[in-house]
Amino acid sequence: MGVVSFGAARRRWSLLLLVWVVLAVSACEWTDLIDGDEDGDENDATPPAAETNIPGLSVAVSTRGFDTTRDALLDAIGSRGNLATRASVDHQANAEDTNLSLRPTTVVFVSDGNRERALIAADPRVALDLPARVLLYRDSDGDVGVGFSNAAYLAARYDLNDAENSTLDALDDDLEAIATEAANADLETSASAAGIAEGEGIETVASDDDFNTVVNRLDNAIGSRDALTLIDTINFQSGNTGIGPSTLFIFGNPNAGTPLMRSNQTVGIDLPQKMLVALADDGTVTIYYNDPAFIADRHDIDNRDDEIDTIADLLDEIAGEAAGTPSSNNTDTNVDNTADDGNAESDDTDTNAAENAAGATTTGM
Repeated sequence: MGVVSFGAARRRWSLLLLVWVVLAVSACEWTDLIDGDEDGDENDATPPAAETNIPGLSVAVSTRGFDTTRDALLDAIGSRGNLATRASVDHQANAEDTNLSLRPTTVVFVSDGNRERALIAADPRVALDLPARVLLYRDSDGDVGVGFSNAAYLAARYDLNDAENSTLDALDDDLEAIATEAANADLETSASAAGIAEGEGIETVASDDDFNTVVNRLDNAIGSRDALTLIDTINFQSGNTGIGPSTLFIFGNPNAGTPLMRSNQTVGIDLPQKMLVALADDGTVTIYYNDPAFIADRHDIDNRDDEIDTIADLLDEIAGEAAGTPSSNNTDTNVDNTADDGNAESDDTDTNAAENAAGATTTGM
């Protein structure tokens, strides 16, 4: 029988350990090893992706790592002639800008110009949920969820008739297709919108001024606050669309949004914030935006009351300034105006999907 020295034995064990490490690394993405599960927030109540049950949210659990799933999603969108990536918001990068940690969380805006215009013609408020969004997030178990607000949610929240519901169904089919293609898996859940009423969670501020004046004032109100980043401005009426003037502002502040996502990453589907200016047939100009308390309730966030109140006060101020009717709360309640805005890009262009095939990667709330 041969004799093996302790040195030789150690070398063999080292070789076996090296082989095991290589095999382990090959089974996951480098980014998964680097990112880790660094959130560590005691308020984190993000459910496992497979157990997500947010009203009106459909979720597939990916068989891939986060980066591969994101790349597959962008490829799936690009392969469809009627869809385009409008923008991509990296919530994790935003968190890092505020010296907070957040597991990988990204929302991709998916534009379908023809369907968007058909839905907005029926109810201008639906632009608060358009362009459609797909959320990718990695939960504490390391699973990657791919989610989107489904047709049931939009049908419940807006005044849409049977014709628009068929448009919604077609959009829903496309969103399911790109989500499952990205995840390489079927939907894990497609939650109902039971309990969501028409117009629920939508704040309304009317103005006596003309449409362009209100749009310009809203632009100035957002731009005058150093902590806010204007991510995109979408003119849904561009071209011969058959709808009235309708302009959406997408903006945010990671100091405000990150704590919410540290409580539940799924809230990233409803961030950044949005504010819509629409002109009705009777000449009325109205500003619409989502009530932060409604968003928190949708995502079962019940431990961020102070943050929610601060965001609500700020949105109330901005809407009042834009409408020309400053609110009673019109004091300096900006959320940490010393915050770094991040590397946001503003794209003041129309929403036609074919004309926006190259979406921008942006940061914001």
